[in-house]
Amino acid sequence: MARIALVGDVAGIAEVQARLLRTAGHEVDEIDLPDIGATWTWPGKAVALPVRFAAYLPTAWRLRRGKYDVVHVHWLSHGVVGVLARRPFFAQAHGSDLHLNLNNPVYRSVTRRVLKAAAKVFYVTPNLRAYLQEVDECKLVYLPNPVDLRGVGQPYPAPTQVAKVVVFTRLDPVKGVERIFPAAERLGAGVEVSALDWGPLARDYMKRYGRWVKFVKPVPHNDIGLFLNQFDVAIGQMRQGIMSLMEIEALAAGRPLITAIDPSLYVEDPPPVIHASNPDEIVAAVTSLRSSPQRLAELSREGREWAIRNHSYAHHLQLLQAAYFGSEAPQPAVSTAVPR
Repeated sequence: MARIALVGDVAGIAEVQARLLRTAGHEVDEIDLPDIGATWTWPGKAVALPVRFAAYLPTAWRLRRGKYDVVHVHWLSHGVVGVLARRPFFAQAHGSDLHLNLNNPVYRSVTRRVLKAAAKVFYVTPNLRAYLQEVDECKLVYLPNPVDLRGVGQPYPAPTQVAKVVVFTRLDPVKGVERIFPAAERLGAGVEVSALDWGPLARDYMKRYGRWVKFVKPVPHNDIGLFLNQFDVAIGQMRQGIMSLMEIEALAAGRPLITAIDPSLYVEDPPPVIHASNPDEIVAAVTSLRSSPQRLAELSREGREWAIRNHSYAHHLQLLQAAYFGSEAPQPAVSTAVPR
């Protein structure tokens, strides 16, 4: 099996990848990078950048001398360490390291240099493909984030009615929540609407919509499946056009999902959701589901299957090994209920 270096981490993704790869028999080193100035504001961040890159030199030397079969770097600007190591490497883009950094005159040249040098470029959500037009198509690999389905993906019973609806998204302008809450006033008797007391708009929305919406505290990750099982339908984000973690978790829990996605981003395997992007469409979607128990059952089953098919640990490992080793990639040695 291979010797693999995972450099840096974002949202714990590299840690999960390390566990999966070890389960498949690979030797994996998890390597942190110095973050001097990473949390500073401009222009201090720009001043610190050369110092940080200089601090990468010991890691670059380690990668050059370490006889690794695979070097995989998380966060595009961190990919400089692969350039400095003068060896093939994989770079993983996570979001703002593309759409923000390409608009930054300091980070733009660094990002482009890394994209050009990388053997492969992973991107974790389909909307990021639009920022990679300058990269050769053969180098791009869509690598959906792995989702821990051990708790949330239990076979909870499918809903048979629509009595309880949860707004399952952070109360943040980027999630388009201003398009969701006006619908709560119109859903009428027989439908209880809950939302998370979480996000920069939470306090304001509790004051404005507390008459129609029950606000509840977020639960620990291990309890998300049980939490979602209290509800018949989930409402997700209305602006980003993608399936973020919370929408994926709702599907994995078998909750029919109303959300706004861009179908052009999911041509090969469209998620089984009900599209809505404004209060009228949300009300219409809930009303339609209230009169169709069969549709509720279908969405519950299909959503769970889609989440497992696209975001399970086993699928993620298969994609990783295929990118690393091509046609010689071994079959994944884990199930969807993977290692801790």
